[in-house]
Amino acid sequence: MRNQRMVMWVWVLMMALGLLVGSAGDPGAAAARTITVGVNSENPPWVFAKDGKMTGFEVDLLEEFAKRAGHTIEYKSAPFATVLTGVQSGQWEVAMSSIWIKKERAEVMDFADPYYDSGIGLMTRKGGITDLNQLKGKTLGSDTGSANEAWLVDNKGKYGPYTIKSYDYWVDAALDLETGRIDGVVVDDPIALYYIKEHPNSGLVMPIYMPGFKAGQALTFKKGSPLRDEFNKIQNEMKKDGALLKIHQKWFGADPPKDSSVINIVPPYMPNQKPKI
Repeated sequence: MRNQRMVMWVWVLMMALGLLVGSAGDPGAAAARTITVGVNSENPPWVFAKDGKMTGFEVDLLEEFAKRAGHTIEYKSAPFATVLTGVQSGQWEVAMSSIWIKKERAEVMDFADPYYDSGIGLMTRKGGITDLNQLKGKTLGSDTGSANEAWLVDNKGKYGPYTIKSYDYWVDAALDLETGRIDGVVVDDPIALYYIKEHPNSGLVMPIYMPGFKAGQALTFKKGSPLRDEFNKIQNEMKKDGALLKIHQKWFGADPPKDSSVINIVPPYMPNQKPKI
């Protein structure tokens, strides 16, 4: 009986030590929590609502991060401009909606390493605009507060005059383009390509890539948030083990360029300043 009691106490002690060691050795489990993320929920293929759930390239990326870190994600839908101001003010911890790394943004929020290198394209109707010199006198749409809208403003003197029509959701601009209310939509080129692929009867094409433009696309965090470094660490692991490549193949049906931020660890960079791989 005495031996049995000793065995039982030893077993209890080992279980207790195991629990303590497990807690101390698994900081991810101890730190597991719900992370709030501000998104423009009408931004396919990056993030959009479908059947009551968020889906898209960025959602797959973030959910894989959460799975590996032991967190859960709570999405907060908002117009693009509010997505950015919301992370600055602390309404949510992460902003995510094909956000380009720009100097004025990096001054007030912290960017993770880019997961994609994006450009700008002009989406038009078939038989419409085929050259930037044809923009004069046209009405062109873009999403409010975006780099696309900034491009239209910055280039108005060069290719205008033209009218700029701003939208909370760029999909509304695409619908106006289909019906002839506007003449073109300046939008991130992967978004345009995905939209055209998913809507073969829309009559839309993307004949123009804005020359010489490439921007790092990344998730952004409240200034000083330690969550940024935690995310970077896991995102880099996803680049190394091919998980991010699989997400790219799923949403675009192709491999990225060999120097792409999808498969290479690249620090945050300003538009047109990507370091050579």
